Amino acid sequence: MMKSFLSLLGVLLFAVSSHVGATSIEGKYTPKDGKTLLIIGQELSALRGYKESLCCPTPGGVTTYLGIYALDKDDLFFGGLGLDNELKVDTREADWGGGPSNAITTINLFPESSLAIGLSLTEDYTKHGLERLAKGEFDHNIAKLAELIKHHSQPVFVRVGYEFDGAWNKGYGNVAQYIAAYRHVADQLRSHKANNAVFVWQSASSPADDYIDGGVEDALRYYPGDDYVDWMAISWFLTPDQQGANKDIPSTQKSLANEIVNFARDRKKPVMIAESSPQGFHIGDLYHANIGVVIDGPSGENKTSVTPEYIWNTWYVPYFDYIESNRDVIRAVAYINTDWDSQPMWGKPYHSGFWGDSRVQANSYILEKWLAQISQPQWLHGGAELTSSLNH
Repeated sequence: MMKSFLSLLGVLLFAVSSHVGATSIEGKYTPKDGKTLLIIGQELSALRGYKESLCCPTPGGVTTYLGIYALDKDDLFFGGLGLDNELKVDTREADWGGGPSNAITTINLFPESSLAIGLSLTEDYTKHGLERLAKGEFDHNIAKLAELIKHHSQPVFVRVGYEFDGAWNKGYGNVAQYIAAYRHVADQLRSHKANNAVFVWQSASSPADDYIDGGVEDALRYYPGDDYVDWMAISWFLTPDQQGANKDIPSTQKSLANEIVNFARDRKKPVMIAESSPQGFHIGDLYHANIGVVIDGPSGENKTSVTPEYIWNTWYVPYFDYIESNRDVIRAVAYINTDWDSQPMWGKPYHSGFWGDSRVQANSYILEKWLAQISQPQWLHGGAELTSSLNH
């Protein structure tokens, strides 16, 4: 009897382990062979620095950011699109304090990388923007975006209204209007035959947001539906067990990520970690400081010297462990490789929190460990074979 039980147990364990190893969730432009696409961000100064350092393989993807309402505005450099209203190339770079952006320039710098666009729909400077967007008032801008997408020979991941549940994104609190606007953008891009567009639904997955909201938010109520979501996505900036400042609110970086990852697994949708960076750490100068009052205290204070080994073990090891433990569903990862502290939006006096310096090439030990990690066979990088390495 015991032998039969052990035999049955062995079969079950084999089935489970086989299931874990062989059930990678597939979708539009997921990497073949269960690999994970590595994307680098998030603006041109960061991307140029990564490329010019000659440190690393060609990224499997690169990121840029666009504001949907500004794509037709000459005085705003067409929102960083890189195309004027006659669809001629405009090389000017838009910079609102977070680094220069020009989507066409980004594509030209990395022709053998996919593009991940953070498409902002926030209403900070556009009153009733979501409602007007859903009614078609900005269809001409969506048409321009479609031309950009079709211009690229690689997949373009469009994170429509990214971090929809972030309290800092004005207007998204109206869930019905957010969903209507998201769907309208997707419908319009499809109508313009932007067939290499991938629609990405991205949660902030942030304990800081729950602190601001005063409790754990139900992110799933923002879901626009399976027909409108090719991939789901999360942001990851903290260590796994890190909470917001109110410890009575139980959410952590990991628990909020799990909410989306598990939902995606249930819906058979691939997941992208669409934004990630070791917030609070300065790799170049080797110190840690408070992120902000929503997490751990006044931004930039409590500055403490740390070793590169400490940074790697504290943030990177659990980050990569989480990716590895969810490899069946996490099919792309975007790492923000930038000197945040040098940019007005993120630097002193830290009105947007302390972010630090996340450039892996800024420290030889971090770079050595980074290269050892991304050289493992599960990572898919850019190059001439990228398109053939993706599911269509």
